Formats: sequence, C-alpha cells, structure tokens
Amino acid sequence: MARGHSEKFRRTIAASAHKRTETSGVSRGDKALIYEGELETMARFATDYPSIETGGDLFGFWTHTGSPVIEYVLGPGETAEHDDAAFYQESSFLKSAGAILHDLHGLQHVGTWHSHHRLGLTVPSSGDSSTMQRALDKNGFNAWLLTICNFADKSDRVEMRAYLYRTHGGGERRQLTWLILPGSSPIRIAMEAVKGFPHGEPRTAASTYEAIPSTTFAVMATTPQTTSPTFPVSSFMATPEGRGELHRFFQGLSALEQDVEILQREDGRVSLAFERDGYAFEVVFPHSYPVVKPVVECRPVDIPAGQEESWKTPRTLFVAMDRGDNIVTRIEDLVTTFLVNREHTGSDVPRDRVG
Repeated sequence: MARGHSEKFRRTIAASAHKRTETSGVSRGDKALIYEGELETMARFATDYPSIETGGDLFGFWTHTGSPVIEYVLGPGETAEHDDAAFYQESSFLKSAGAILHDLHGLQHVGTWHSHHRLGLTVPSSGDSSTMQRALDKNGFNAWLLTICNFADKSDRVEMRAYLYRTHGGGERRQLTWLILPGSSPIRIAMEAVKGFPHGEPRTAASTYEAIPSTTFAVMATTPQTTSPTFPVSSFMATPEGRGELHRFFQGLSALEQDVEILQREDGRVSLAFERDGYAFEVVFPHSYPVVKPVVECRPVDIPAGQEESWKTPRTLFVAMDRGDNIVTRIEDLVTTFLVNREHTGSDVPRDRVG
C-alpha cells in the first residue's frame, strides 16, 4: 500500500471491528509472536503476486505487555483488488473469516499485512502510516500491527518486517522483533476441518522467507542431551517432548503475566519467573516432573524493613494438580489466591506452606 487510499481501507477494517476484542492498557511489547507455519503462509501469498501488491489480515491476541500473538494469517479474498502500489481486501471475505475465527477460537483482528513486492520499500509508506493511524483511532483500538513483505534484491526470498502503531500515536510506528514459535499454528490445523470457512489458500506450494529481525525462545531446547550435561538423564528437560512442554507452559503463562522469563538453577532445575503486584514468583519444575509436581516460590520484590530474616528463604506454594490438568490455570489460581489472601490479612509475614 505505497500510496494513500485510506477511506476504503478504513471501511474494510470496520467490517470486522465488532468482532475484535479491545486490548487493555498501554502497549509496551517489542516483539510479535508468530508460528513459523504462518510466516511461510504469508510468504507463499506474497509469492503468488510477484509484481503487484497483495495482502491480508492477521488474527490472534495480545499479551499483557502489548505484544501481538499471530495465530492465523488470512490472505486476499477472491475479489480483492491488486495494483502496482495498492491493495484492497475483499470486505465480505474479511468479515466472514473474522467472525468464524472469533466465534470458534476467540481470535481478535490484530493487524494487516501487504506486499511491496519489488518496490524497494521495506518500511510503511507515509500513506500506509496515515491510513493505519486513522483506522486505529477511528475504531478505538489500542494498537495495530502492520507487516510489510518484500522480495529481497535479485531473489525470490520474501522478507517480512513487523511495525506496531498505537492509538493517538500520530502515525509513528515501531519495528518489532519477530519471536518465532516452532511448527504450525494449532488454529490453522483446526480450521482445516471447518466447513464453510473461506480458507483462501495460496497457490504457491513453497516459498523461501526471512523474518527481520527475528529470534526464538531460549529454552535450551535445540541442544541434544548428548551435548548438554546440565540435565540429568532422568530430567523431563532431557527429551524434546519435555522441552516442548516447557515451551508451551511459557507461551500460556506469557499470555497472562508480564515479562515471563525462563531460568535455570544451579542444580539444573528449570523455572518460569514473573512479577505481579509487588511479588516475584518462580514456578520451579523438578527433574522428575510430572511425577513430582512443580512448586511456586514467592517473595516481595522489595522486602519490607525488619522482615529480611523472615524472607531469607522464599515462601513455597504447592501446586495441586492432577494428570491432564491445565498447569497454567492451576498456577494462576494459586498465585491469585495468595495475593487475595494477602490483601485480606494485610500481612506480608510468610507462613510455612500453603497446600
């Protein structure tokens, strides 16, 4: 969308606005999370139109820190308009697909994407920025993601860059770092079996692509056990399945808590750490998980004067969990109960244990 055509764009976005749940608070995220399968799908759509613009829409949700999580990349509708320097999505196609994604999976309309093919423009044009800002402000959204696709110089490799706009931001944008999730989106897999969903799959069978800049979760996940002496053979982290499970816990907790970190202790145990309401929480996974349940350790971020000895060791909250339970839900319930009880008692003095 290298030249201005904002009014039609705003009408198209408004067609799905009533299905998009608004984000809360101020967007502070500096990353855009996306499955590698969705990146490839976007690249294949872009490759369908090597010399003119194409595009589509992005569906997912927002983390508490304001980072978009893209679960489904929608391509152009059959009657979408493509031009050398413009793209107009098919309004009815967007509205129909967005409604189904919302109704079945609660997905929000978090952004759009379009291709600048070989125009040599890797950033949003001034027309893009003014259009995005007007659409953002008019629909009352807090943030909006725009992804620009380009073909790299003298090649067919598709480069993708993500830009975040915020409400009343005057058209200013911030480039985000792609945080690439491995494999295929579970939403795309689920939608393949939904009758009546307007899939609009790309014609191109395969495409090379690069997300710029990008990173992945540092879950020690790619290091084979034979070269990683930090995990005992009996540890659940010694297997790809265990590392994948921790990755899923990280994703789920990151959707609910701010700035979740993956840590490793001196004894090799792995934990997920975050802060909430003045307390630091750390979910510690034993090597023998899931036979032995994880625990949640907590202490004040700023220990009150006179209580240093009481908080010399953190308080331990024990996770009540049965096989098959959603561990993230159990952790959230435990943390919330602790904070509510603390508010009711007005005491920061730790007791021995909560079971």
